[in-house]
Amino acid sequence: MLLRRLYGEWLLVALLAGALAWLATANQRLSMVDNPIYDQALRLVAPPVDDRILIVEIDEPSLQALGRWPWPRSEHARMLDAVSQYRPEAIAYSVLFLDESPQDSELSEAMTRAAPVYLPALIEQDGMGRTIAQQLPPPVLEATAAGFGSVELLPDDDGVIRKVPPLPASGNDALPPLYSLLAPSPQPHQSADTLINYAPRGAFRRISFASLAAGEVPPALVRGKLLLVGATAPGLANQQPVPRMAGGLLSGVEIEANLLNTQLQGAAIRALPRQQRAALALLPLIVLMAAFLRLSPSSSFWLAVGLAVGVVAISLGLLLFSAIWLPPAGAVAGLMAAHILWGWRRLNVIARFVVVRTAALEKEPGLALATPASRRGGDIVSRDANRLADLIEQLRRLRSFVSEAVEWLPAAICVVDREGRIVLGNRAAVTLFGDGLTGRPIADVAAGLLPVRENDHSLLRDVQGRFFLPETADFSGDYKIFSYADVTDLQRIAEERDDILQFLSHDIRSPNAAIVTLLETEQLGGKTGAPPAATLEAIRRHARHALKLADDFVQLSRARRRPMEPEPVDLCDVAREAADMVWPRARPRQVVVRDECLDGEIWVMGDRSMILRAALNLLENAVKFAPDAATVCFGVEAAGSRAILTVAGPGPEMPPGRIANPFALYAQGRAADETGSLGLGLAFVQTIALRHGGRVTYRHHEGYGAQFCVELPLALLEDEPEPN
Repeated sequence: MLLRRLYGEWLLVALLAGALAWLATANQRLSMVDNPIYDQALRLVAPPVDDRILIVEIDEPSLQALGRWPWPRSEHARMLDAVSQYRPEAIAYSVLFLDESPQDSELSEAMTRAAPVYLPALIEQDGMGRTIAQQLPPPVLEATAAGFGSVELLPDDDGVIRKVPPLPASGNDALPPLYSLLAPSPQPHQSADTLINYAPRGAFRRISFASLAAGEVPPALVRGKLLLVGATAPGLANQQPVPRMAGGLLSGVEIEANLLNTQLQGAAIRALPRQQRAALALLPLIVLMAAFLRLSPSSSFWLAVGLAVGVVAISLGLLLFSAIWLPPAGAVAGLMAAHILWGWRRLNVIARFVVVRTAALEKEPGLALATPASRRGGDIVSRDANRLADLIEQLRRLRSFVSEAVEWLPAAICVVDREGRIVLGNRAAVTLFGDGLTGRPIADVAAGLLPVRENDHSLLRDVQGRFFLPETADFSGDYKIFSYADVTDLQRIAEERDDILQFLSHDIRSPNAAIVTLLETEQLGGKTGAPPAATLEAIRRHARHALKLADDFVQLSRARRRPMEPEPVDLCDVAREAADMVWPRARPRQVVVRDECLDGEIWVMGDRSMILRAALNLLENAVKFAPDAATVCFGVEAAGSRAILTVAGPGPEMPPGRIANPFALYAQGRAADETGSLGLGLAFVQTIALRHGGRVTYRHHEGYGAQFCVELPLALLEDEPEPN
C-alpha cells in the first residue's frame, strides 16, 4: 500500500514539475533569469570585428564644428563628396531624411558620386509588429539612393536589444534591415530567433563626421570600407539598452555596426524554437524523477544540484561551441519544483505510514511500552516519532537478545537465503570459515569441509583435522539454517576406542599367540624337560615385545589425556638424564651416546616426566637402530624463542610407506629385533611436542643416518620481558 501511494504521488509530482518546466521554457516566463545569464555568457563568444566596418559618428566635436543639429543637407553632400574620393565599398546612413529640403538636389548629386549610398526609411507597425506603413525619403533622394532599409529594432521583454531583425520572406514587399543591404545574407529569410553576437564596447573603428568632411582622414582609412553614418553624441543619439558586456547603452548606428559585424562574421547566435527548448527542458527532469525511485533523499538532493549545474553548463557549452542558446532557467525551475514537491509529498506519505504502522506495532504482544511523560510534548510529528522510537528501541533490544544468543552458540550457525548466500553467521561460524561471510555462497564457504567417507554419520573434516556434524533446517520459508557442530573430541574418543580394540585384538594378541605357539610346538614334539635356549629366547623376545607395546600404549594414552602441570624444566638436564637411562642398553653393543649439549641451561615450561619420556624414546630408537660400535649424538640449543633437542644416529632410513608421516600411529614397520613396530614411541613424541606448543621433525642424511628435532617454546625468566 505504501508503494502504491508513493507511486501515485510520484506521478503527480512528475506531471506538475513537467508542466512547470514546459510552460516556463516555451513561453519564456523566466526570461528575467535567462537574459542576465545570456548577457554575461556573451563575453565567451564575442566575435572579432571586421576591419571593413567604419563608423562615421556625428559626435560632440562634429556638432561644435558644424553647428547645432539638424545640419543643412549640404553638409552631408560635402562629406559624401570628400568620401567619394576615397572609394569606400558602400555607405549606409542611420539618419532619416524624410522632409524635403532645398539642398536635396545637391545631396542627390553627391550620393551619385559616392554611390552606393543606402538610406533608412520610417516603418510604422501595429501592436502585432506588422508593417502598416512606410515613409521613404523625398523623391529626389529616392531616385539616387542605392536602396532603403529599416532601422527598427526588436527589444526583448526587458527592453534590451538582443534579436536580429528578420529578413523579409521572398515575395514580401517589406523593407529589409539596413545592415543587410551592406552584406547580403546567404539565406533569403532569417528566423526571428536569431540573436546578435555583440562585440565588446569600443571595438569598432570610428571617425568623426566633421574630420571626414574636412578631408582630414587618410584615404587608406576609408578605401574599401563599409561606412555607417549616424549620431553618437549624448542627447542627440537614440540610446538603446544592450547587454552589459557591449556597453549597456548603444546608439542606433553602433547597434547597426554590431548587426553588420554579426552578418559578416557569420557569428549569429541561434535560439532554439520554443517546442525544442521545452522538450529539452524535460530531459533532466525525467532523469531526476527516475532517480527518486532509487536514491536516498540526500543522494536525490545532490543529484538535483548536479543536474541543475549540468543544465547551466550544457547551455553555456552549446553557446560556446555551437552558437546555440538554450535558456536554462525553465529546466532548473522544473528540477527545483520536482525536488521540493517530491520531498513534501514523500514526507507526508511516510508520516501517515509511520502513524499507521506504529499503532499496529503497539498492539503486538510484548511491545506495548508507554511513552515517557517527558517525550509526550511537541507537535504531532514529534509525538509520532517518539512513539516509533520507543517501539524501535524495544525491537532493537529483542533483536539484540536473540542475536546475542545465536552469536554465542558453540556450534557454527549460518542463515542462508533462497539463493544459497549467507545472510547471517555467528561467532563460531566466523572462527570456522573466516571473516566476510555475509553475501558469500554457503557452498563456497563450506567447500573446505570434506566428507569423512569411512563412517556412516555424514561427518565433515577440515584441513586441521577437526570433525563437524552438519545439520540443516528450514527457517521462515525462504531461509535455511546450516549448523556445523564440532564433534572432534567425540570422534577422537571413538577413534581411541577403535585403537584400543585393534590393539587388544591384534597387536597385543600377536606376541602372546606366538608364545603359545612355541610352547605347543614343544609339547607336540614330545619334548620333556626344560625348553631349548633358542625357544626360551624367542618366548622372552615376544613377551618383552608385548610388554613394550602395552607400556607404550599406556604412556601414549596418558600423554593424550593426562592434565599437565607446567613447570620450568632444564632441557639439557632432561636430555642427559635420558642418556643415562639408555646407557645400559647401549653398552653391550658398544654404542657410544655422545653429549653435544651447549654449556649452560636451556629452560622450557612443561611436564618434566613427559618431556623425559619423549627424549628417552628418541634415544632408545637411535641406539636400537644403530650398528654395533656406532655413535649416537644428542644436543640442546636455543634458536630464537625455541629450544631444540636434536637426536641423531646412523640408523637405516624409514620404509617408503612411513616416510610421508614418520609419526603416524600404527604405522607399519620393523624394529631392530625384527619384531613388528607400530610407531607408538614416535607418536608419543609428537603428542608431547604438540601439547607443549612445539613440533617434531625427521630428516635422513645420506651417509650418516636419521635426525629427529624436538622444538619447544623457551620459558620466560622473571627478568626477561615478554615478546611483543
